[in-house]
Amino acid sequence: MSADSAAPPSRVLLIANPISGGGRGAALAPALAAALQSRGVAAEVFLTAGAGDAAARAREAGDEAWDGLVAIGGDGTVNEVLNGMPDPSRPLGVLPVGTANVLALELSLPREVDAAADVICAGALYPLAIGVAAGRRFLLFVGVGVDGAIVQRVSAVRTGTLGKHKWLGPLLHTVWRWPQHRLRVTFEDGASIDDASSVLVARVKQFGGVMTLPDADRDSGELHVLIFRMRSRVRWLYHGLRATLGMLRPGRHLTIRRAQRLRIDGVAPLQIDGDHLGESPVEVHLLPRCARVFAPASRRQR
Repeated sequence: MSADSAAPPSRVLLIANPISGGGRGAALAPALAAALQSRGVAAEVFLTAGAGDAAARAREAGDEAWDGLVAIGGDGTVNEVLNGMPDPSRPLGVLPVGTANVLALELSLPREVDAAADVICAGALYPLAIGVAAGRRFLLFVGVGVDGAIVQRVSAVRTGTLGKHKWLGPLLHTVWRWPQHRLRVTFEDGASIDDASSVLVARVKQFGGVMTLPDADRDSGELHVLIFRMRSRVRWLYHGLRATLGMLRPGRHLTIRRAQRLRIDGVAPLQIDGDHLGESPVEVHLLPRCARVFAPASRRQR
């Protein structure tokens, strides 16, 4: 995929999670609005007060004359805005203020207010294929199994804002309990793979901001399906270490396929872009339209 260009925006809506980044979201939203206004772009700030507010405001904005929406927060805020947009191909900006900021890592999106304002004002849009699972859009990944269980635990014990250190307890809790899942993955061509312990469907290379997924390519317009068969804690931790070092490869315990559509059967915790969304079974597919994200020149073409 290659970038397309739009006219520089003249009016944008900023949807901000005020508690993201340990509360920095509340301060960065008006700062970005001021930076945009100094560049001749009208900007309005909406601060969320709870879960679902970002999606609700993005939904309302579908009938309003904005040239783009800007999510200020982490990957969860971006996902919520994307899911609220009646037209998911509407220009979308991001000021990353969250924990992992995976989308920002993928597209080299700046965290500084002035640099983010420059990217938005330039008007260049990077297309990203949109996945759908359990009726929810995603730009990053869907996980069923161990990582779904970790996210489920984070959701259960979370208080206040998240930092990377707050994932350690849920990770250790999940490894200690070590849930055993038996999953089947069926692809659109009828082929299936049985006895999986975890399945990760990715649209990007980065996972959690610390691991690199092999063969994942955000420009391919495909879903990248990693099917794990590890039954032991030690083997799972070993593969996690290899992913952290960028050395994860297919083998006896890992199968990788590309697909447009698949179904994951079996009962296991489900996470979508880092949010707990119940349990499998789940169907995953791609939308015909792409999201279009304001991105710097270095990421407009590959």
